[in-house]
Amino acid sequence: MVQMIERGHSFDIREQSNYDIQKKLENVLQKRFMLSTNTTRLGSSLLRINYYNKDIEKEIQKDNRITILYEPHKRIYIQIKGKLTDTQVGQLWNELEKDLRVIKKQETIEEKISNKDEIINTIINSIKNKGYTIENIDAQNFIDNFQEEYNRLPKDEELDSIVKGYIVMKNEEYLLEKAKINNKEVVPENVELTFEKSREDVGLASDQNGVLTINPPIGRRKCPSCENEGLIHEIDDKSIILLDYPRIYGKKCRCGACGQEWREQ
Repeated sequence: MVQMIERGHSFDIREQSNYDIQKKLENVLQKRFMLSTNTTRLGSSLLRINYYNKDIEKEIQKDNRITILYEPHKRIYIQIKGKLTDTQVGQLWNELEKDLRVIKKQETIEEKISNKDEIINTIINSIKNKGYTIENIDAQNFIDNFQEEYNRLPKDEELDSIVKGYIVMKNEEYLLEKAKINNKEVVPENVELTFEKSREDVGLASDQNGVLTINPPIGRRKCPSCENEGLIHEIDDKSIILLDYPRIYGKKCRCGACGQEWREQ
């Protein structure tokens, strides 16, 4: 009579699901050891995998089984009974540990890029190293815009593009060139101003969407339409794309009193 040996091992499975552990064990048994399997769930935290050689009478292999107990705090205990050799059992443990090491490494990377404050500090330091400065609130806005566009935080490899995007925005000459290329600015003949100053007096033009283009003001910024000075908002101008990825837009102004929009050239 063949002696049946029981061997057990416990693992910290982190965020890996019960189903993943089950499929991993079944895969090794079937593809590496060339055995057939029959899996039974015995409860919410207990699973049994019976394994057998199809060329041998199944009745004499009925005690060949792997029992998986899911313990609290993301741990499992695996008990192996039957005719698997010590070498085969060692291979099973190694396969599971290799998978779990990969998962732990992935979790470490995700934790590194999931902290918004760390991302903001990285952006600020990178911009500083390139000879520019950026306020914390501006870096925060960059990340908020990225999240709004892509519904996630940026990955490590994407931070360099964000830094480049900010430097592009700081280059006024480049911004003006992009505005001309993207908007192909024209002055429709039927656009009328709501105040008495002429276009020549204020350097005013308008695109097809009615967004005015004016010379930068001397002194305090005010609305070119109603001359309001107190409710001026700077917003993204989505008709001016400075960088495709991550998506970075130019800026325009909007009057909080009359709703007029304009950009400064």
